[in-house]
Amino acid sequence: MMKNKLVAAGCGLLLSLSSTAVFAQSLSDAMKDGLQTMASEQLNADLEVSELQVNSLTNGLTANKVRLATRVDELSEPENQLLLAKQLVLTGDWQALGSSRVDISKIAVSDAQLTVSYYGTGRSNLHEFLKQMSDMKVQKVNSVPLRWQVDEWVMDNVTINLFDKGEPILSVHVDELALTDLQSMQDPDAQVKELLWPILDQVVEQVRSGNSSLQVDSMALSRLLLREAMAF
Repeated sequence: MMKNKLVAAGCGLLLSLSSTAVFAQSLSDAMKDGLQTMASEQLNADLEVSELQVNSLTNGLTANKVRLATRVDELSEPENQLLLAKQLVLTGDWQALGSSRVDISKIAVSDAQLTVSYYGTGRSNLHEFLKQMSDMKVQKVNSVPLRWQVDEWVMDNVTINLFDKGEPILSVHVDELALTDLQSMQDPDAQVKELLWPILDQVVEQVRSGNSSLQVDSMALSRLLLREAMAF
């Protein structure tokens, strides 16, 4: 009798775990489809994710092999490829994605490539993406703005590529790049500058250390920085 009870309990546990796994997979698939649809319809971007894992216990969302590309007509396909990442981990209140307020405590991106492509003064694929992010609605058909905040955004082992009007002017690898307190209410141009200054600090440091892997067109980079600084 005891043996039968143990077998029954074991079968019940296996069924429960199987049901939980199926539910988690269904939730992951639904979240993946929802994020890709949101990127296409509200951000005018293409999002590809090889695998998405949802952990409702830790409020964690893990995306593997991520590709995010903007759709700027003035840019070629490689220049539109904003972000490539081996893994992206999001923690925070991601379950509130359907509400009017989303607070994310941290976005961690690893083994990544970030491409910022300028095609005019104050205009780049990153500017366009951030503008679309600022203009997001709770739902595409309504006018309720989606307010979001990211406390910390960290990229580890990342290569940053910088283009200006189709010309590559910078490619630099950094071990870590961190930004804090990103909000939907911020001006996209201010957000871009907040990202670029730490990159430029890394460039200066690597030039001084004689890093042979650093690729930079110093004259073109100086012209870009002067142009952007004079415009705002």
